[in-house]
Amino acid sequence: MLALSSRTELVLLWLAVVSSTALTKCLPDAVDPEYQLNLIQAPASPIKNSAGSLEPLYNFARLFLLAVQPYGFPLDTASRVSQNEATSSEVMRYEAGYLVCLILAVLYIVAIPVVGIVLVWRHFHYKKMAVESQPSASSLPWYQRNVTVITCLSLVVILLLCGVILTFNTNNKMRQNMQPNLSSLRMDIGNIEKALNAVPQKVDKIVDKFSVFQEELMEELQETGDLIGQTILLSLNPKINIAVDSLRTTVQDATGAQRHLLEVKELRENMQATYILLNTELSEMQTRLGKLNSKLNTSTLMTDANYDLLPSVDPEVQKISFVSIFDGMEEQVETLISSIPSICADQSAPQIEGLLAYLNNVHTMFGNFSKRLPSLRSLSSTVSNVRAALDKSKADIEYYDYVRWSVSVAFCTLILIISLLMLAGLVIGASMVISPTLYPFYLQDQLKLTTVYLFYIASGMIFVFSWLFIILVFINLFFGGNAHALACRSCTNGEIFEFLDKQALFSSLDAEESEDLDIVATTAQSPNMTTSNSTTALFTDPTVHQSKQAIKTFEIYQGCQMGRSMFYSMHMNENFDMNKFLNASMYLSGLDYSMHALNFDLSSVQLLPDNARIAVQQFRDFSNLNQINYDDFLRLLSSPIMKTDLDAFATQLETEALTADGTIGENLMSEAAKARQLANIVRQQDSYRRNMSYSIEALATIRRNYQTNADNTLLNAIEVESSLQLQVPDAVQNVSDCVMERATELLRQYFVFVRYAIIDEALDCSWLPVSLSNMYTATCDNLIGPWNAFWLSLGWCCVFLVPGVIFSILAARLWKPPTSPVNRERFHMPDEIFEKGTNTTCMTLDSLKGKRMEGSTHKRMEEPMDFKKDGDTKKTNDNIYMTLDDVVGFDKGKKEKGGCSA
Repeated sequence: MLALSSRTELVLLWLAVVSSTALTKCLPDAVDPEYQLNLIQAPASPIKNSAGSLEPLYNFARLFLLAVQPYGFPLDTASRVSQNEATSSEVMRYEAGYLVCLILAVLYIVAIPVVGIVLVWRHFHYKKMAVESQPSASSLPWYQRNVTVITCLSLVVILLLCGVILTFNTNNKMRQNMQPNLSSLRMDIGNIEKALNAVPQKVDKIVDKFSVFQEELMEELQETGDLIGQTILLSLNPKINIAVDSLRTTVQDATGAQRHLLEVKELRENMQATYILLNTELSEMQTRLGKLNSKLNTSTLMTDANYDLLPSVDPEVQKISFVSIFDGMEEQVETLISSIPSICADQSAPQIEGLLAYLNNVHTMFGNFSKRLPSLRSLSSTVSNVRAALDKSKADIEYYDYVRWSVSVAFCTLILIISLLMLAGLVIGASMVISPTLYPFYLQDQLKLTTVYLFYIASGMIFVFSWLFIILVFINLFFGGNAHALACRSCTNGEIFEFLDKQALFSSLDAEESEDLDIVATTAQSPNMTTSNSTTALFTDPTVHQSKQAIKTFEIYQGCQMGRSMFYSMHMNENFDMNKFLNASMYLSGLDYSMHALNFDLSSVQLLPDNARIAVQQFRDFSNLNQINYDDFLRLLSSPIMKTDLDAFATQLETEALTADGTIGENLMSEAAKARQLANIVRQQDSYRRNMSYSIEALATIRRNYQTNADNTLLNAIEVESSLQLQVPDAVQNVSDCVMERATELLRQYFVFVRYAIIDEALDCSWLPVSLSNMYTATCDNLIGPWNAFWLSLGWCCVFLVPGVIFSILAARLWKPPTSPVNRERFHMPDEIFEKGTNTTCMTLDSLKGKRMEGSTHKRMEEPMDFKKDGDTKKTNDNIYMTLDDVVGFDKGKKEKGGCSA
């Protein structure tokens, strides 16, 4: 027998359990696709039951075993046996049915050889004794005795042959099933071991998915500084817009004043130069026209407005040269404002790095807490031991099975030979009885003797080997029956679960030891991160150590059948608080505290640089714009340039030239052309006048508000700069709340996945019933089933060997030829031969053929018969018996004397 530990045997029994039910899993409403892992163990493919047409034989063997061992699973006895505390009396009481079978087997072993010895002794003791007796009136006729023996022996031989066929079939089936079913058993045990060992690995994969949440939250945190800066800008947007608008107005005033002053200066120079040119040309024209005796009035041919009186603006232009500082000032301010988010991002970078380090530590802490999940080390190690024991003993099992198969084949062959000997004797003997003329007369004695020897050989083999047959039957019955009762039947009715519940299969259903992460120390090491006692108190061990509730294997198995997770069927929820383990506030409290503790220094941010601020102040204090006499400018510029219209004057000259004589006319036409040129110069001068008027009016407009605008620019800039720092706490609060809300939502999604993945995937056991069903089929249906059917078929043969030997001996005695020393066979002389009045005076050999009659008693004639010629015969009631030798001798004597005729 294989030496397996009691613990291994218990697990082998437990692994043979099978049943079927189903329950739909409760899937979460939504799981982020990034978190999906598909950790569910695929169930193994079911194996087929190889019973086939032998299923009724298997069922009959189970019924027989139930009658032999009707008791349930011996829970107390098995527990004490596993602890080496059971007494032999307890085991004997449970095995009482097998003791009865053992007694019957011993009686069988003793009775068959004893009967055989007695029959052999009688055979040799009475071999030379010739016992003759008259047939009694109560004896059955010959044909009735033959029919009874033939019928009974035929039934016995048929049943024996059926038993032999079933024995060969079941023996070969067990042999054929051994290798594949051992491999299947090992594969299913390996699948169970793999599934149990994979639970921690699956949990680690689930914990590693924390990195998905971590990466998403890191992206949020990386944008925190920028988001805070944008929040600050958004909250100060109205003030910033006002400040920018006021700055834009001041810049426009300053640049406009400078531009218009420059234009006035340039226009003044152009207008005065043009004024001098016009006066000179007009004076010369008056002189020339006077020489030509022109009739036209030249007294109005002169300018009206004296532009030499235009005041100079050179001092103002020189003093306003600082305005060049305002070039690009508006773009600089806008760039500075838009850079506030980046300034916040730069300042928050070290703090964010500390938060990222904190998240890494939280990841580590979460992994450490996950290791507190109750483990299945004991069950996994036990299954591993079972698989190792099976691997170690596989060669021995196959060797023992080969030996069993070889011995069984040898014994089955012996029974087959016995059955064939009986069948051969039955065929020969029955054929001679049913059809006496089938064989030649001279072969009938030899065939009868052969039949007798066949029956004797079969009976002798039964006497010699029957004890071996019954021993083989009992050995297989004892081990196969106990295997069926203790493993298969107890698994079917669930009694084995109560026994397994008392064993230490789940001794290590506790949290694994792991290092707890010191969140306080880790947080303290992170820059700009602090913690408090209240925050640290939330980072507690999520494992709740309660009083352990007994784990029931039947509840586990039934839960797996119903689709329940081992987390509930093994009461892990009572040792591990999943709600506390997945409490987001416990992991985010430090992050929340640190986020709200973020601080930014925006005091260095200046809306107006120092040079721009000085320029604004200088422009505000620029008083030259107020010193310009805008009214004199406008009054002078409003006067007409000329007292007469030069275009009209040129026309008059052209008209006069038409009436004048040759040279005078030409000169007048020349003067008309020059008048028109001067008219163009006047028009140019008028454009200068209009432009200067516009510039003077613009300067007058700027003069009215430029100081107020400059003051507003300075005040608004100061207000914005002071409000920047004041808005930091509110912005940090708002952004921290948003980030924590986002972090909580991300962590909630991850924890939804963790709860589902651990409970419904990592601890899913829907594969277990299929594996155990396969193991039950491989062990109980495909190995133990044909094993029990084998000994049942062999026992069948042993039972029918008893009537077989009885009827074989009866047939041998019935069909045995005479054992006379002269080898004479008695036969019956028909009375018709000796009837009175017959014409036959002698009897020939031919007349006696076919007149014999079998019988157990004969009356032998002591002397040869002497027939009287006068026709005297014996009485008709007397039967005359004579031997074949007497008849042959009598026939020869009569022929020699010539007294017989045909």
